Amino acid sequence: MSSTTTTRLGLFKPVPGSSEPFRASDFNSNMDLVDAEAVAIDGRLDIIEGFTLDTRLTTAEGEIDALQTEDIALDGRLDVLEGQTLDSRLSTEEALNIAQTTRLDGIDTLNTAQNTRLTSNETLNTTQTSRLDGNDTLNATQNTRLTSNETLNTTQTSRLDGIDTLNTTQNTRLTSVEGVNTTQNTTLSSYGTRLTNIETLNTTQTSRLTGIDTLNTTQNGRLTANESRLTGIDTLNTTQNTRLTTIEGYNLSSRLAALENTDTSLDARLDDLETDIDGGTP
Repeated sequence: MSSTTTTRLGLFKPVPGSSEPFRASDFNSNMDLVDAEAVAIDGRLDIIEGFTLDTRLTTAEGEIDALQTEDIALDGRLDVLEGQTLDSRLSTEEALNIAQTTRLDGIDTLNTAQNTRLTSNETLNTTQTSRLDGNDTLNATQNTRLTSNETLNTTQTSRLDGIDTLNTTQNTRLTSVEGVNTTQNTTLSSYGTRLTNIETLNTTQTSRLTGIDTLNTTQNGRLTANESRLTGIDTLNTTQNTRLTTIEGYNLSSRLAALENTDTSLDARLDDLETDIDGGTP
């Protein structure tokens, strides 16, 4: 004898052919299970009947109508967008971008050339500084020699008169150069022109330094003594150093500051170009 139960409700049922009896208690138990399931189903039906399905369907239909209206409006907007000449405007923007790129390439090329020229000027300034240091050392040597030859002041008066005359000439030339530098500082109006003038001035300074080297060589041969006029020469050298410092300020500090200002202006213009490229109104 054997029995089994149903999958859903667990009802008792004998296995056919097993001689398992079907007892009243088994029948009653099965009926209780069926009754309990019926009660559960009835409760679920009550819940379903309590739902406002008709109202919800009406609401859904209204929402569907609204979506259809919105779809029609969107379709109209898409028609408007399709009618716009977006491709033509994009072609115009692309052409503008190409032109701006070409202009920026030109600016980059100009900056590279200017950097090369500035590097050349810096190298020349370094060379001039080295030569001026050599002149300072030579001046110190000359001062020592002049100090040791103070007893020969009388015999060197005529030579010192010549030196005074030469110094006067040099002062006149320096005054002329200062006037030229002042004029140049006032009249230079473009970056490239000022660089050219700097190069020209550097060439002039190199020539003058060469002349100073030659003059120093001549003075070394001629100077064999010094006299009481050394004080006047020292004072004049101090004045010349001050004026040379002023000239150096004209050629370096103020002009480099002007170059930096020009670079700042170029940076601002590049910023404007970048703004036009990245965020401009079509």
